[in-house]
Amino acid sequence: MPEVASLYKNIRVLYAEDEEGIRENISFVLSLFFKDVLVAKDGQEALELFEEGKPDLLIFDICMPKMDGIEVLQRIRKMDKEIPIIVLTAHTEQSYLFRAIELNITRYLLKPFSKDALLGAIKECVLKLLKGNESIDLGKGYVFDCVTKNLYYQGRPIPLSLHELKLMQVLSLEPQKIFSFEELIEAIWGWEVVTKEALKSLVKTLRKKLPEPLIDNVFGVGYRLDTAL
Repeated sequence: MPEVASLYKNIRVLYAEDEEGIRENISFVLSLFFKDVLVAKDGQEALELFEEGKPDLLIFDICMPKMDGIEVLQRIRKMDKEIPIIVLTAHTEQSYLFRAIELNITRYLLKPFSKDALLGAIKECVLKLLKGNESIDLGKGYVFDCVTKNLYYQGRPIPLSLHELKLMQVLSLEPQKIFSFEELIEAIWGWEVVTKEALKSLVKTLRKKLPEPLIDNVFGVGYRLDTAL
C-alpha cells in the first residue's frame, strides 16, 4: 500500500460507473481504503451526489446514461476548479480524450485497467490533496509540512515517532475538524486492538513537542488540531 494510505479513510470519494459489475467490483476496492465512498450509476445521480456529499476526490466513467461524464465534470468544474479527478474510459478517440484533458483531470485510465494502476492514480490524487495544504503554520514558530511529513520549530526539524507522525498527519488533514477516538485509533494502528488510553498517551507525548494548547481534547468525542488559537 502507498505510504499515505493511513490518510485515505479521511477522504470522501465519489465514484460513478453505469456498468453494474464494474461498479460493484471497484466500489468494493474503494471501500477497503476510504471511509466514505459515494456511488452513482449515471451522470445525473453523480451530479446530485457531488452537490450533496461534497466529496474530496472524483473517479468517473466517461460514458454514462442521462448525462455523460464529460458534461457532469464540466458542471462540477464550474463549482470546483481544484478537486482531483480520475477518468475511466474505454474511448480512445482523441477528440473525446482532449475534452477530458481540458477539464484539468489528474489521471485517466483506459479500460480494462489493473488494480495497481487504479491505486497508483489514487495515490497521485491523495498527494495532490495534501499539497493543497502543503504546510500548516501551527503558531509560535512551529510548522508542519504535510508533504515531506516533517515538523519544524523555527526551521529546525523536530523528530517524531511513527505513531506521532501518523497522528499529526491525520489531524493536519482537516484542521479544526474533530476526529473521533475510533477514527484516530484506526488511522494510526489499523486493525491492531488498541485502547483509548494508548491514544491519550500518544497525544500526551506529541503535545510535548508542540505549542500549547494546539491539540484540543473535545470531551467524550475525540481530538482536533485547533490552529485558530
